[in-house]
Amino acid sequence: MATINLGSIKFNWQGAYSGSTAYSVDDVVSYNGSSYICILASTGNLPTNATYWEQMSAKGTDADLLNIASTAQGDIY
Repeated sequence: MATINLGSIKFNWQGAYSGSTAYSVDDVVSYNGSSYICILASTGNLPTNATYWEQMSAKGTDADLLNIASTAQGDIY
């Protein structure tokens, strides 16, 4: 029976994407506010290239709390 080390099954957070870094499968990067996981070893391929990367999470919409109309003291945002 094969033995699997569950401690080695994980994502490898690499921080902000860099075109000069060699990424391996399961490396995760941030790029333009979103997160991507490497699905094929890559160097210099943007995370938006679906051959090498899969998007894990997308950047949301930035709120502009200074320009919200009809606010009152005590409102929760």
